[in-house]
Parts: sequence; structure tokens; C-alpha cells
Amino acid sequence: MPFNRLHHSVMGELRPRFALRMHVDPEKTLIHMSESLKTDSTVSGVRSKCYVFIKIPKHLQHYWSPEISVRIEKLDYLPHTNVHCLIGPRQSVWVMFTLIYAAIALATLFLGMFGVVNYQITHSVMWLMPFPVGLFLIGSIFLFAKIGQKKGRDEMLHLVSFVYHHLSEVAPVERVKG
Repeated sequence: MPFNRLHHSVMGELRPRFALRMHVDPEKTLIHMSESLKTDSTVSGVRSKCYVFIKIPKHLQHYWSPEISVRIEKLDYLPHTNVHCLIGPRQSVWVMFTLIYAAIALATLFLGMFGVVNYQITHSVMWLMPFPVGLFLIGSIFLFAKIGQKKGRDEMLHLVSFVYHHLSEVAPVERVKG
């Protein structure tokens, strides 16, 4: 979902991100976001230093429910406050997919190397099968993740609108291009 990118393909993006700019004190913004989380029953979340983690309430969550992490910071050399948002699945889901990708990639790599060596020695092509099987499995898991992302699309849009709405209550919000 290209929230604010001019030339961006979302085909491979499992964790969309976008950036905003505000001309206000970051602490004031963080306090307002924390208070908004307490008063709005459609979202839940916590604040940790310069981060606000926002998610769907437990009783409305499903396996593919997204979370959004919002980092609000003011850099000394810039006159404005930067707001960086990252949307993705719950951390447990994200770690599971990362581990599955890594396991399949490593198995494909080592079995593939064994297959190439075996092919050079015996001319048997059976051990070359890990390459296409591994690519098929990685593609299948990626497709599965994209289907899950589509299931959580409405919740993702709700979280993004919550962020935009409550940030704009504090000060005007500018989208950062690129």
C-alpha cells in the first residue's frame, strides 16, 4: 500500500511504511497519542519513549491483525518533527515468517550445493531438485503472507486513519514524499 510514495510498487512489500512531518514539539504529540489510545475503544496500544505501538483490541484481533509502530522524533538539525510509521503483522507472526524463510533458504542452499557437487561427480540430477522446490516454497509462503495482508487490510486502514486523525488534532501534518 503506497501511502505516500510517488513511484513505488507494493508487490513485494509485506511491511508498508510511510513518513510524515509536523511542526510541533514531539513530546506534546506523544502525550496526545497516548491519551487518544486511552479514550478510543477501537484501538489499543502503548507508548515507549519516542514510540507509540498501536494495534486492534484483543477481542477484535485475528491471526492477521496488523500493528502500526509510530516513531515521533525531532532531530537537532531539522526544524520539524519526523513521524515514521511502520505497519506489519504482530511480532510473533513476523518472526515466524522470517524463521520459515531462513530455514527454507538455508536448506535450499546447502542441499543445492550438495546437489551440484553430486551432479559433477555422478551426473545424477536428483539432488538438483532442492533449487526449484525451495523457490516454490518461498514463493508459496510469500503468497500466503500477501493473502494474510489482504485479510487485515481494513484494520490496517483503520490504524492509519487513527494515526492521521489524532496527529492532525495536534498540528498540521505533511506527508513526506519518497
